[in-house]
Amino acid sequence: MKFKKNKIILSIIFILVIVFGCLWIVHNTGLKAFEKYVLSIQLPENVERISMKSGIGDSGGNGDYSTYRIVFVIKTEITIDELKKELDNKKMTPSTHITNSGLPFVYITKYESNVFESDRNFRLIFDDLKNVEDFSNYYFIEFIK
Repeated sequence: MKFKKNKIILSIIFILVIVFGCLWIVHNTGLKAFEKYVLSIQLPENVERISMKSGIGDSGGNGDYSTYRIVFVIKTEITIDELKKELDNKKMTPSTHITNSGLPFVYITKYESNVFESDRNFRLIFDDLKNVEDFSNYYFIEFIK
């Protein structure tokens, strides 16, 4: 009887270890790990993160749909050129990115609706922003890895 009880307890512990191990892997690798990394990137002062969405899409290269993408909607009084300059200094925009640097590739586009459509074959809908009527000072920042 005692052997059966110990076997049940060990089985429960084993299942819990497997479940927590899987949860740890999911939240610390792949897209979730990239989200954590991107959230840690210091944006310029006076830039307010309004919303964030992420997904996996095509990079336009090999068509395998394995490129991680995170998109911020931000609001700021600084111009798009000033914003690009700030991210140029971090070596993340197309003109300054260093290949194999480990840094994400960043594109900045003007926010014109709650639907983000990248010219790199990727689309996200920001339902929480469907009521925004004044698009001035709103931008999308797309991080790609």
